[in-house]
Amino acid sequence: MSSSTVRWMRYTASSHSNINILGEAMKIGSMLEIPVSYSRLLGLLRLLMDLGGRADIARISKEIGMHVDEILPILAFSEMIGLISIENGDAELTESGINFLRQGHAERAKYVRSKLMELEIFKEILDELKKRGSLEKEDVMEIMISKGGFYYCSGLEEAFNCLIHWGVYSGLIEYDREENLIRLVEVNPK
Repeated sequence: MSSSTVRWMRYTASSHSNINILGEAMKIGSMLEIPVSYSRLLGLLRLLMDLGGRADIARISKEIGMHVDEILPILAFSEMIGLISIENGDAELTESGINFLRQGHAERAKYVRSKLMELEIFKEILDELKKRGSLEKEDVMEIMISKGGFYYCSGLEEAFNCLIHWGVYSGLIEYDREENLIRLVEVNPK
């Protein structure tokens, strides 16, 4: 784990002691190395809130001790799911982003689930899962290739890990690492 990732995680964990993000992240292990993880998303949003809800991207980079290139994927993902807006080099929390910070874990997962279900790549994966019951890792990777990858990931394996991370976090899918099988989780629409 890189020192900048640890700094990011410590910021997230120490600034809001009611959630043990660092401890939870350590349990995940290699999943931390994906560019767009839950802990990084939450860390970014909390930092923006601490900075008054709006900050220059260069300042965000400096505050967390990560190069701008390292935070661009999380900025892009956060904007794509409506938690921030980016304009003229500034990132600003949206109303949804502020509400996301106020919500508990279950509500956050529900929000992310609803946003993921709007993405073509997840729609196709979910359709295939409904038809077949489960998909092998290679099946999902083929769908990812046909859709052009997943966010700002540097390679197919990283993109797969990122997609699995968000799919599992949101409760859309489950992943059996030993069998490399992805299964649909029954979503309660309440």
